[in-house]
Amino acid sequence: MNDTQLTDRYTVFSPPRGGLMTREVGVISGELELHTAADPDDGTLTLRVRYAGAAEWYTLDGGPYRLHDPRDHEVLHDVLVDLLHRPQP
Repeated sequence: MNDTQLTDRYTVFSPPRGGLMTREVGVISGELELHTAADPDDGTLTLRVRYAGAAEWYTLDGGPYRLHDPRDHEVLHDVLVDLLHRPQP
């Protein structure tokens, strides 16, 4: 991978009760997939979700996001999955 490309991470998870707020369609819930991308030059971070297996992505509410060090992207993705993955009992 060359240093000017975005780095991308994807993980399927179950959100907390009440789902996640998106800019485009409001709250979504059920089995979701998180996509994060970080620009290695300026640390700009993109956070999107979709229903697992669906084609359309939605932007998580909030942001803009920027990492102080783009090398932290992989760790941040894992932390977000740990925070967001809360399947219903």
